[in-house]
Amino acid sequence: MWWMLPLRSLWRSRRRTLLSLAIIALGTALSFFVLAFLESSREQIRASAVDEYSNLQIASDLLWNDDAESYEYLLAPDQASAVQSIAGADPAYVGSTPQLQFPGLAASGERTQPVRVTALVPENTILNYSDLVVDGRGLVESDVAAVLIGRSLADRLSLAVGSVLTLTLTTVEGAYNASPIQVVGIYAFASEQVELQSVIMPLAFGQILLNTQGIDRIAVSLDTIDDTDSARARISQALAGAGLAYTARTWEELSPIYQQLSSYFNLLFGVLTLAVSVLVFFIILQVLTLAFLERTREIGTLRALGTSQGEVFRLFLTESAWLALIGSGIGIATGVALSLGFNALRIEWLPPGTVEPSVLRAQIGASIAAIPFALGVAATLASSVFPSIQAARLRIVDALRID
Repeated sequence: MWWMLPLRSLWRSRRRTLLSLAIIALGTALSFFVLAFLESSREQIRASAVDEYSNLQIASDLLWNDDAESYEYLLAPDQASAVQSIAGADPAYVGSTPQLQFPGLAASGERTQPVRVTALVPENTILNYSDLVVDGRGLVESDVAAVLIGRSLADRLSLAVGSVLTLTLTTVEGAYNASPIQVVGIYAFASEQVELQSVIMPLAFGQILLNTQGIDRIAVSLDTIDDTDSARARISQALAGAGLAYTARTWEELSPIYQQLSSYFNLLFGVLTLAVSVLVFFIILQVLTLAFLERTREIGTLRALGTSQGEVFRLFLTESAWLALIGSGIGIATGVALSLGFNALRIEWLPPGTVEPSVLRAQIGASIAAIPFALGVAATLASSVFPSIQAARLRIVDALRID
């Protein structure tokens, strides 16, 4: 068949074929490994963001846009109940819980630290931080003046489980309020900033401190992280249909760190892929051009036997397609082997802004392999177009001329 003849031509020039396959495979394997590493890093940051924010948070536009003076964005109990009912009707819904966040100043002895208090329902199954506690215990329903603090804040203020700190804040009416609070647990989080600034307390006690019955947001958990965007669209539409001026925001929108790092990863992979593709393009272009020049008499013989220009072009382009497919396939296999070997080393590093080292990994999957494979094939085919055209346009007399 017509597609077997190019394969035989490749087998006839083994040295040149092996060189071309090695170049294509190397570029594809490098692209695969880098993408696998970046996607694994992105996945770790994504999981950390969902642990901090849940899949969705629903709140007043005044809160999201920072347009409110004082605490105008708070949701009354009946409003919060209506929002939870609408969110609960979504097919991807798993559960939800109200929260109340406000700024404060934590003090112990002569040391102080600005903090962001998150008041939540103790022992809720959606977002309660109890699974992050490494010393002491999580919050329980009977807790009143109790808090969870991060390890970094505990170190900064020299606090331990059982210690008492003073929290100073401003109520919804603008009055100052201060209260002693006991540390019942210390939690660990991937981000040092979260550990230093986030204080967790029971929702009822937070409302007492602020002198309000309202909440500022509702955290919503979904079946999977992939359901987030579609569920947000459905819930937002339902809220608008009910006349409720509240907006759902995803974990990605709430996490500036993820947005920044994700953009950086995309840029890094794009630049590297462009560089590798250009390198593969020009090297393969040179190899194929030299190969076609060496086969001038072969081309002349084919044309003399009645082979058309289009058939010659197809012949050499198909030959390049075989190179592209085989070389990219070998590159993916090499990239997988390289990633497995890298994962087995379990190399640790301390990312900026974190307090614990994490294991560097390369994520392996069909979706990771698709882009490098397609780029390897595209770069090879693009580099073969010009030599194939030149071979097809070669005149029979010139091709068979004996010097």
